[in-house]
Amino acid sequence: MENKRAKLKIFNYDFFKKNRKGELTTQQIVLLIILITSFAIILFFLFRLNLGETTDKEICHNSVIMKGQSKLTSGPLDCKTNYVCISGGGKCENFNPSVTIKIDLRNGKEEVMNAILNEMSDCWWMFGEGKIDYVGGIDILGNKACSICSIISFDEKIKDSKELKNGISYSEFYNYLKSQEKSGSGNHLNYLYRTNNVLDLENSYLENSFNFEKEYFVLTGLGGEGVFSRSVLSWFIPAYNHFVNREDEKNKLENLPVIVLEKTSENYERIGCSEF
Repeated sequence: MENKRAKLKIFNYDFFKKNRKGELTTQQIVLLIILITSFAIILFFLFRLNLGETTDKEICHNSVIMKGQSKLTSGPLDCKTNYVCISGGGKCENFNPSVTIKIDLRNGKEEVMNAILNEMSDCWWMFGEGKIDYVGGIDILGNKACSICSIISFDEKIKDSKELKNGISYSEFYNYLKSQEKSGSGNHLNYLYRTNNVLDLENSYLENSFNFEKEYFVLTGLGGEGVFSRSVLSWFIPAYNHFVNREDEKNKLENLPVIVLEKTSENYERIGCSEF
């Protein structure tokens, strides 16, 4: 009888150990599921916030500031071109975007203009808002340094949209810039071009239109006085004098305001960049 009780105790102890091991395994599985789910949620919000794009732009902005402070003439800026797909729900064909901006086609025109405005505003901010010599010595070399901030493409749904089928004129777009407030600058037209009059941008520029079958570049630049071709700067006369950054009489810099143009070799040549 005593032996039977001993065996029964051993059996019960072994059974309890097995159950305990089973409980620990279940807890581990539940913990793993919670951790994986939490990680997935965190990743989702990180992608939704698009922190990668913001970080790249901040890195570029910081490198521009450091270059301006160091006065070094060699070494590239730590800046990347942003490849933007403006999407009405589809994909930009034959285009590898670094960021996709989704818009609501029910308000397609305004949302497209806002997406382009943001790329232009970010570009001007990244490269010092016309206040920083981030090249150094360029007026002596007679060169023009240009920076392509963004390449913009559009998906098929935007191309097929009834509201957007006729594109958007530059005149309408720049009046939209004037209507959008910019903290500390009144509006985005004043922030980018230091004027509140759209007509300060000459007809040769305002006559352009956005064609959603095409790709566009957002570009700014810096050079020495007399370097920029007047065909480009005339687009911004009489606002032109606002873009001369005069640190002293011997060092006068011309800042090319942010422009957006169809991505063609002719437009690149027209601007006349000697380096990027």
